[in-house]
Amino acid sequence: MQLRLTFHTLLALLAIGLAADARGQILYSQNFDTDDTANWTVNDGPTDEHADFFFDYSTVGIPSAPNSGGSTLGMRLSSNITDGIFGGFTVSPTGQAFTGDYALKFDMWSNYIGAFDATDPGAGSGGVELGADGSTNLSIAGIMTSGTVPNYAGNSDGVFFAATGDGGSSADYRAYSSERAVSYQWPRAEGSVEDEHATYLADSRNHTAQLYQDNFGPAMVPAAQTAAVIDGDALGDTQYGMTRAGTIGFEWHEVSITKLGDIVTWAIDGIDLITVDTANFTTPVGGDNIMFGHGDINAGNSLDPNFEHVQFTLIDNIVVEVATAGGEDNADFNGDLIVDGTDFLTWQSGYPVTDGTALLADGDANGDGNVDDADLAIFQTQYGTVTPAVGAVPEPTTAVLALLAVGSLAGLRRRS
Repeated sequence: MQLRLTFHTLLALLAIGLAADARGQILYSQNFDTDDTANWTVNDGPTDEHADFFFDYSTVGIPSAPNSGGSTLGMRLSSNITDGIFGGFTVSPTGQAFTGDYALKFDMWSNYIGAFDATDPGAGSGGVELGADGSTNLSIAGIMTSGTVPNYAGNSDGVFFAATGDGGSSADYRAYSSERAVSYQWPRAEGSVEDEHATYLADSRNHTAQLYQDNFGPAMVPAAQTAAVIDGDALGDTQYGMTRAGTIGFEWHEVSITKLGDIVTWAIDGIDLITVDTANFTTPVGGDNIMFGHGDINAGNSLDPNFEHVQFTLIDNIVVEVATAGGEDNADFNGDLIVDGTDFLTWQSGYPVTDGTALLADGDANGDGNVDDADLAIFQTQYGTVTPAVGAVPEPTTAVLALLAVGSLAGLRRRS
């Protein structure tokens, strides 16, 4: 009897564990701790571009990424270092394709050149606070690309998001796609069908918006970067000081791009920033691959000798995993176990709440205490789903494994 009890208990626990794992099943991962250059496609844009898939970023004084466990190897991307041409480029893992609901997650660092103060190098009015000539570039990441087309400001075959590191643009946070290669505008351009498909949750694209100010920067240039000397060039002449509030430069960020149904959501450090609804794109996307890139939104660059050493985007610890609607996000506002039109009316009547006092019953789907466009986006992704407790409709694999677990435990009770 004891042997039978142990066997069935283990079987049930194994099935339950596998059911849980199916929800976050990893579809692809890369930590760059070994040289993976041969497995990536570099899609050249109009200007010079540089991709290093086995870069030791400790050589420029950058600490290990949040999910690296001490390693300092990652992917380094830069462009327009010498040509002085507006443009950019992207790279994609060769031959990869992801469909259904999934989340692309990775660590990202945006590095840029600071200003040189000739009167007092390393102090005074120079440094990274305001950047320098050529410092305003874009760190790029996206999905739904063919993996063979360069994506940058002005050219896209997928959905990608981009941010400046220095806050030197009127549009520091941006979304692009195959239908809006010049980026979705905010406020939306009058008469633009395409702009209706994107929502900037900060109600702005500039780093001065409150959502960005509350969550990003200011950050200090790592002391090790200030102290570094590369090829005889002292980085401390430009690489010192503190970034502006609301910007992402000079610190690691955990980034996610989540596709649930037709809705794609970009988040940094768990903060949802932009949603794009792909359901009615006027120009179809090119494929199902992921992409990372770097771009310059200006034609100029810098003549400073430090420029080539410090102007780049770092990417590390890429994971693509199965995503499911539900989890901590819950758009079943009335608790009737289905997300439907009644829940939309709840959200509509509660909108807006911005003081952090809202509850689920008011239309707060993400638990941040507010009722806003982020909650509407969650409702859109979960619409039509049955929500046992809080989750969404389980994936078939998850459901089968869960039933196996229940059956095993039921059999155990009968035999007892």
